[in-house]
Amino acid sequence: MLSRIGNSLFWMGRYIERAEHIARYTRVQYVSSVDAPLGPHRDLILESILNMAGSKDAYFGVHEKLEDDKVIDFISISEANQFSILSYIGRIRENARGSRDNISIELWEAINRFYHKVNELMTSEMASEEIEFFSRRIEENSYITKGYIENTLLHNDVWMLISLGMHLERAIQVIRILQTKLEDIEKLEFLKQGSALENYQWSTTLKSTEAFDMFMRCHKTSPTRSHVIDFLLFDTQFPKSVAYSMEWIKKCIEGISFQQEESRKESLEFMAGKLACRFQYLTIDEVEDRASKFLERTLGDIYEIANLLDVKYLKYH
Repeated sequence: MLSRIGNSLFWMGRYIERAEHIARYTRVQYVSSVDAPLGPHRDLILESILNMAGSKDAYFGVHEKLEDDKVIDFISISEANQFSILSYIGRIRENARGSRDNISIELWEAINRFYHKVNELMTSEMASEEIEFFSRRIEENSYITKGYIENTLLHNDVWMLISLGMHLERAIQVIRILQTKLEDIEKLEFLKQGSALENYQWSTTLKSTEAFDMFMRCHKTSPTRSHVIDFLLFDTQFPKSVAYSMEWIKKCIEGISFQQEESRKESLEFMAGKLACRFQYLTIDEVEDRASKFLERTLGDIYEIANLLDVKYLKYH
């Protein structure tokens, strides 16, 4: 397969997952805050949304202060933000177009509808009260698109490259959500807020990853720091957990026909297998006290795999 096509497939998968996670996180955090005890700390919620999306610096490059409508517009559709949700939908379509001959007509049409449905929702500016409807359209169309990926493609290198991109990006986004929440809670502790607010933050973290119901079936207790981190990192049966994604990253890399010249210890298979094993055998007791450092290290390891894929196997001139 040409590197150009492989690159398009891989990044199509990544952008699908990224747009969905940012849309859901923005919706859950913002809508939940309207009637929540965090009402007096609106800036914390808005900053959390920007941090998770990696858009804080870009936002303050064009705006002087945090305002609801401006943050929501910037995250969702603003042309001033190259990392807006709308920009990712455009990139999904462009990457699908670049690999048009390798995907099914059904998948291409689903992505095309996705793009046009989102653009139909555009106004000159996105008001904060519109984020619920906008984000749910992103989430729903993301699942429709992933259904066509799963059910209309041959499960060959094409499917594996898209799946590799999706699972790699999913692991990244879940880790970024956990990192952002740990920072939010640290700020609340500095403001001397009670533990009830912290537990509320962990509930919204689960809802931001569509994990709340399954978490409650497993734990049957109010979400706590230890239980939530454990569930989202190490539960191998939950498809949004990092452990689950790492196992799929390993399987996809093993299944794709990469021509590798480096030593075994520098190979993609070795790096992905080593990281997947870390999540198979570590426990929450071993990482809870150093959760932030563990998340940072893991994110760095995942980015290293992604960069190696990009530079050595998917880069084209």
